[in-house]
Amino acid sequence: MIRAVVIALGLGLSIGSVRAQPAPTPAPDSSGDATNTTPTGNLQSGGDERAWAKGVTKDRQDTALRLFSEGNKQLNNGLFPAALDKYKEALRSWPHPAIYYNMALALRTLDQPIELENALTKAIEFGSTPIDQDKFEHAKAYLVVNAKALAWIEVSCKKLGANVLIDGVKVFTVETGKANKIELRVRVGKHTIVAERTGYNAQVDAPYIEPGQRFRIELQLYTSEELTRYQRRWNAKWMPFAVIGAGIVVGGVGAVLATSAQSSYDDFDTAVARCNDDSQGTGCMVDSSISGLRDSGDNKKTLSIISYGVAGTAVIAGAALVYLNRRTSYEITADEYRRDQSKKAVTILPIIAPDSAGAMVFGRF
Repeated sequence: MIRAVVIALGLGLSIGSVRAQPAPTPAPDSSGDATNTTPTGNLQSGGDERAWAKGVTKDRQDTALRLFSEGNKQLNNGLFPAALDKYKEALRSWPHPAIYYNMALALRTLDQPIELENALTKAIEFGSTPIDQDKFEHAKAYLVVNAKALAWIEVSCKKLGANVLIDGVKVFTVETGKANKIELRVRVGKHTIVAERTGYNAQVDAPYIEPGQRFRIELQLYTSEELTRYQRRWNAKWMPFAVIGAGIVVGGVGAVLATSAQSSYDDFDTAVARCNDDSQGTGCMVDSSISGLRDSGDNKKTLSIISYGVAGTAVIAGAALVYLNRRTSYEITADEYRRDQSKKAVTILPIIAPDSAGAMVFGRF
């Protein structure tokens, strides 16, 4: 007899304990197709005709029961992934409620609430007969507990050829004559919904979806042109050109100073020549009035050189700022586009109900 393993049911809520369901034993009829199973352990036969055994041959039942027993051993030894693999393999031969029930035990420990809900639903599909009343009640109770970790997402799209993805997984492609809509069980929390087609894009970051809520959205696709925006590093577009302009002005001042310096040098040369003529060959004695012309030229020349340096630096800096402040493009999300459009016209209709939240989104193609 298979060793039992006790696993506490509950996510912060205890609803009792469950044991690994022992394997049902097949009993073939005269045609070779097993329509009955002899009760083993807590299994009750409940009659001669059972829907979960119809059409399942003895060979398939034997295969399923062997794998089921192997899965139970793995489950009782705490090897939950290995047990899950065995149960899945067994179900391919015989989708018996007891196998789904034990698979749910493995799934609970592996934190897979969506798959767990499906397994528990299959386990109680035919009532308490195939798994006994106690386990039937535990399964129903845990379905309620497990539902607190789940919500619904309902997505539709009408743009032909678009691929719709939820959390990076493709869920459908929009085709003519198809519903082009999907309803999925998801974990509570935030989810990303995307519709893609060449030249088009739509992405929605769904808000936090509460337990039991239903988020609905109709995706609209927009062209890259509609989603493209432009930006600059600084809003003051004039600033780089102001720097260049200032450099040009300073350069102009430098040119004026250079011209004035040359004029002072010319005046100095003229004064020295006149002085030599007046001295009649005895030598010119340069006084401060003459040397002052040369000093003035030197000062103006120095200032002009500094001005040229400042001007060159300003022009180069301004050119660099023009490059850095060039207009660059970026692409916004469909959510951002709709928010932008909503400032001009109402494009989002919220859907609010006690057990659901979402929106119908309208926009341009």
